[in-house]
Amino acid sequence: MASPKVALAAMAVIVAVAALLPATASTASYTVGDDSGWDVGVDYRAWASGRKFRVGDTLEFLYSLGEAEHNVVLVDAQSFAACTVPSNAPTLTTDDDKVSLTQAGQWLFICGIEGHCQDGMKLAVNVH
Repeated sequence: MASPKVALAAMAVIVAVAALLPATASTASYTVGDDSGWDVGVDYRAWASGRKFRVGDTLEFLYSLGEAEHNVVLVDAQSFAACTVPSNAPTLTTDDDKVSLTQAGQWLFICGIEGHCQDGMKLAVNVH
């Protein structure tokens, strides 16, 4: 049987090694709008308010490319408020767009199709 000093030394080594291991933060993937997806008529403010977004999480924008064409545009605060698409704004158009939230702060998205943002297709998320 090991002496108490040896047992304590072994426990100290285990604790020290565990402290050196990288922390694994769990990330989440969110389908924007849940079952409704990215579409006109969804309250995205309410959808986002019940969630805590973290760096490393992913937003998935699902939408139709048919008659009710949509897209996803990452915009600044001024463009978000005015529902305008800057000429250099990153625009996603695949109908299954995944956005990795790579940094903390506010992320702002709109649909750049005329009238859709004004009809509520805009999402603001705060990433912690």
